[in-house]
Amino acid sequence: MRSRFHVFFNLGIMLAVTSLCHATDLCYEYIKAEKYDDAIRECTRQINRKTEVDDVGISYANRGLAYAAKGQYDQAIADYDTAIKAKPAYEKVYLNRGNAYYAKAQYDEAIDDYTRVVELNPKNPYPYYNMACIYSIRACEQLRKSAENGFKDWDGMEKDKDLDNIRNSSCYREIMKNK
Repeated sequence: MRSRFHVFFNLGIMLAVTSLCHATDLCYEYIKAEKYDDAIRECTRQINRKTEVDDVGISYANRGLAYAAKGQYDQAIADYDTAIKAKPAYEKVYLNRGNAYYAKAQYDEAIDDYTRVVELNPKNPYPYYNMACIYSIRACEQLRKSAENGFKDWDGMEKDKDLDNIRNSSCYREIMKNK
């Protein structure tokens, strides 16, 4: 299974908020260069209006990306919340906030944000993919809980076609090994 950070980082950077002016470009350029502390400083300057920007919501969104790339998901989510208040129909901010929730294993919140992305743009492939990842994680979690709570029909589990999708996963093999 790939790490949550790997998922978030790749999607977060790839789907970074498009900048609208030169100052915002500087913040985003730091993000692309993986200079996250510099990005946070520049975005904060923009937010505090020490640098002229066209849209401070973009600055919050970009600073959220930098925080997320550093693994500071609570700060990222707070910035995404502010960006969403400024731009409630901007799908990429919901996607990136969903990715931060995903990285924190707050799957219900992540699915809510991915669902909002689908509402805004049903052709965006990334929320569907990330929701599929969450559902696969949840399938293993639920199967493990079933075993922990006394499930004993191991022959039935091995024959159940509904579990074919996860049968080769490490979590399924671990559950069957520990039966």
